[in-house]
This record gives sequence, C-alpha cells and structure tokens, in this order.
Amino acid sequence: MLLLAAVLGGLLLLFLLLLFTPTLVGVDYLYQDKKQKVTIRFRLLGLPFSFRIPLDKKKKGKEKPKEEAKSLTPKEYIEIVKNLYDGYQAVKDDFYKLLSDIKQKLACREAYLTVRYGTKNPAVTGMLNGAIWTASSLIFKVIDETVGAEKKTLDVCPDFQNVCMCLHIKGTFCFKLFDAIRLVLKIREMVNIVKSHTSRHNAENAS
Repeated sequence: MLLLAAVLGGLLLLFLLLLFTPTLVGVDYLYQDKKQKVTIRFRLLGLPFSFRIPLDKKKKGKEKPKEEAKSLTPKEYIEIVKNLYDGYQAVKDDFYKLLSDIKQKLACREAYLTVRYGTKNPAVTGMLNGAIWTASSLIFKVIDETVGAEKKTLDVCPDFQNVCMCLHIKGTFCFKLFDAIRLVLKIREMVNIVKSHTSRHNAENAS
C-alpha cells in the first residue's frame, strides 16, 4: 500500500513539474524545391527531444484529376471579409486580452525568417522584392507586438537568374505547459465564436 502511494505521489509530482516547469520549444519550417519539412525540438525537465512532422503527402496509385478551383466573385469575397470582420468584432475585447495574456505567458527567444526567390525575369523579381520585404516585416511586427522576440533575423535574397522559392522559418519559445493549455483553450473558444457568427450570417443571407 505504501509502495502504491509512493508511486502515485511520484507520478503526481512529475505531472505537476511538467505543467509548471518552463519548457523550451523550437519550431523549424523549411520549404525548398517544392518540399516541406517541419522539425520540432523541445527541452523538457532538462532533457532534449526532437521529431519531424511530415507535410508532403506520398502519391499512392493513380492520381485523380484535380477539379478546377472555383474562383470567388467580388460579391462573395466582400461577403466573406464582412463576415470575418463581424466575427472579429464579436471577440475583439477577448482578443486583446488574449494578446496581453500571450505576451505575459509566452516568451519568444528567437524569430528567424529567410526568403530566397527568383522568377528568371529580373524586372519581376525586382518588383517582388519590395512586396516580400513588406510582408515579412509585417510578420515580424506582429510577432514583436504579440510575444516580443528577443532575437530577430530577417533576410530576403532575390535570385535574378534562376526560378526558385525557398522559405525558412525558425522560432524558439519558452512557456509553461499549464499556461499553453489555457491559451489554446481560449483560442479555440474564440475561433468557435467567430465560426458560429459567420455561419449565422451565411444562413441569414441564404434565406
């Protein structure tokens, strides 16, 4: 009986340590040569772990002919944007509270983004350079305002001679598992509110 109590007590202590000990998690995403690779690295109770998440689907048998994607009409696009905006208005206050909570509970040690691209047309490549820099800078601004990255690396490399696209994203975060679970539940609740709000609008418009 004492042995069972000791084992249960040890398991409970381990569970509490997992919940409340800061955990370091690194996410590494690479898109190159039309292939994607994600590697997750984390350190739990001082022990390092890592695993890969396969993103590219393996082809099995004969491929079914792809159906042409239905293009949105301007009216449908405006309706989608309006529904999303209305859904955002419904959770706006909770959204700002969530951002504040994320900044307090989640620390970003490193944010890394490199983009290498080329179109074989120097004029088009040059025009895209400004747009890609702007989009990448906006991503970093959102990260900085949300979690405040301690170390940031942003690099955009245009290739004026070859057709290529390479995207490399890395992030290292530190948080407690208990706080992460709470944040995920809050985000899930907000997403459900937005979904129900937009679904109700679509049902009203259909009738």
